[in-house]
Amino acid sequence: MREKPRTLPPTLRDKHRYIAFQIIGERNFKKDEIKKAIWEASLRVLGELGTARAKPWFIKFDEKTQTGIVRCNREYVEEIRFALAMLTEISGSKVITRTLGVSGTIKRLRMKFLKEFGW
Repeated sequence: MREKPRTLPPTLRDKHRYIAFQIIGERNFKKDEIKKAIWEASLRVLGELGTARAKPWFIKFDEKTQTGIVRCNREYVEEIRFALAMLTEISGSKVITRTLGVSGTIKRLRMKFLKEFGW
């Protein structure tokens, strides 16, 4: 009989926070463009070590409303918000990245910050 793989207990797991953001730009952007731009901005601002510690992870992006969700380590929320704020250009088009809010769960993030965008 095979044993079930053991999962880490909650006390040893990383604590995450979810950041809701909106992209305001000259044109609408595709999900892949945003994903790549966030990763590059994080590397540029925080460096490789800072990005590895912050663990930014692209969760979702709605191309119609230009809003999305990024997950990161709880201790590095401000660093990721700073990296998002420093994102000024995507694929040659000028953009402004607006942070809508931060929450510990995606459900609460949607209720508080993304409801007005139809999430």
